Amino acid sequence: MSIPELEPLDQAAEPIVIHVPPFDDAAPAAGVAIVPDTPSTPKRGPKRKRKRGPTPSAPPASLPALATVPLALPKTSTADAPAPTVDVEPKRASSLDALRGLFLVSMTFGFTIASDHLPLWMYHRQFPPSAGDVPANVAGISWRDLTYVSFLFTMATALPLTLSRRIDRGEPELGIVFAAVKRYWMLFVYGLLLAHANTYFIGYTQTGRVLSLVGFGIMALVFTRRRKDWDAERFAVARRVGWGALVLFLALSPLAYGKTFTIGRMDDVIADLAFASCVGSLLWYFTRERTELRLAALAGVVALYFGAHGDGWIQSWWYASPFPSVFTPSQLDLLVVVIPGTIAGDLVRRWMNAPEEPGSAAAAWTPARLRAIAVLSAIITPIFTVGMYTRAVQGTTEVVLALLAVGIGLTWKPRTSLDRLVRSVFLWGALWLTIGLFLEPAEGGIRKVPETLSYFFSVTGTTSLLLVTMTVVIEGLRKRRWVHALIDVGQNPLLGYVVFTLLLNPLLELVPPFRGVLQSSPGLSIVRSLIEAGLVVLAVRYVTHKRVFWRT
Repeated sequence: MSIPELEPLDQAAEPIVIHVPPFDDAAPAAGVAIVPDTPSTPKRGPKRKRKRGPTPSAPPASLPALATVPLALPKTSTADAPAPTVDVEPKRASSLDALRGLFLVSMTFGFTIASDHLPLWMYHRQFPPSAGDVPANVAGISWRDLTYVSFLFTMATALPLTLSRRIDRGEPELGIVFAAVKRYWMLFVYGLLLAHANTYFIGYTQTGRVLSLVGFGIMALVFTRRRKDWDAERFAVARRVGWGALVLFLALSPLAYGKTFTIGRMDDVIADLAFASCVGSLLWYFTRERTELRLAALAGVVALYFGAHGDGWIQSWWYASPFPSVFTPSQLDLLVVVIPGTIAGDLVRRWMNAPEEPGSAAAAWTPARLRAIAVLSAIITPIFTVGMYTRAVQGTTEVVLALLAVGIGLTWKPRTSLDRLVRSVFLWGALWLTIGLFLEPAEGGIRKVPETLSYFFSVTGTTSLLLVTMTVVIEGLRKRRWVHALIDVGQNPLLGYVVFTLLLNPLLELVPPFRGVLQSSPGLSIVRSLIEAGLVVLAVRYVTHKRVFWRT
């Protein structure tokens, strides 16, 4: 940190406030208060079930004269000089964790559904029990179809937060690019191992269930991040063992069910997340100060999408790839979700870095107004989903647009950084949802399989509005305890995604008497699913409280 040259005065001086980027770990010099500165699974395809400031202490060794040279402003008496203030708690994006946790729980609940005798709205809209492996030719979406886009959106929203920390640490450009490629590789391996251990892909047999448990153990060795109190050498040995076991598992385990390793046996949801994470990271990094360039890229993707629906070279290129499990040009349509996610991430990052005066309210809006914003932002999602499922498209569009107009009025005249965050995310969410609603008739109705632009834009919009709800509840109303369980689950997404499919379900299914428990009627099947989803939440919360995280 460079110190500006100031001429010392003869009398005591009050502290000068030097603005530095947030989360700076350097200890402040005596008489200098540092405050933050404001910065300038299911398958895809044919069947996709998809950190006080310390009290001013001795100056750093690199600045020995700073403690003896008063940095002064206009004359003031010593008695009037305020004590240095450095108690600045870094903000956390807990609302994003909670939103991610919500959809992980929703996704897990969907995984637990094994009965074929539930109401049709309990299944993916294009995959009712009678559809088999061929998607039904029916428009609409159900609640289960929200999770894929919503989970992708939360991942994209976290990218600016993660990458900006690397930039603040001074990482070179090449290092950031390498980190994006490395994360792609780790997610790709995660999806490959998952598909070779999940009974959904390898068969519902006793052998398959044992392989699922083995695969879960290998994942724990490879993806668990070392805690600071763990022995580094032992951890490194365990990690090497895990990688060796992973190679052997992929090569040999298919022989146990009469097949061989193939890169095509891949969890498509994770494959899409890997691609979106890499491309989204690079796109955000090189356009982080130019949102308009990202919007231009979004427009380009939309043009390519529609061009691929007509005969010609765009269509041939869009769907062709020598390595479809690694990359297909049609995956570029995921940027329709990723780019809005990075814009939301920029808004969250700006709020996290914005200083607040000590003792100021997080939001200037009244609690009643905040509650109204939270409720309105939340109810739009079920209204939209039910309307699209029942195909009451015009009425649903009119109701949703009216609610969005009310929400714009409720978020009028923001005064604090939190108010501005809520209003900005709401406006962007309203934009995406409106585009999605207007596009709904363009492709014969909204669908998840095959995906339509209306599906991508609309669910991106509803997820943005749910982010508003979580932000208001946690930061505005200070009701973090209401969603604490979701925050814990959302902080450990890689673990939460496989606890049921690779651990809990195989354990239960290995014991034959457990297979039919609470399965004799549709109502009991729902009870069993709720219990299993609850057990997953408890397990992930326990591991998270132990500060054990799975990371790429």
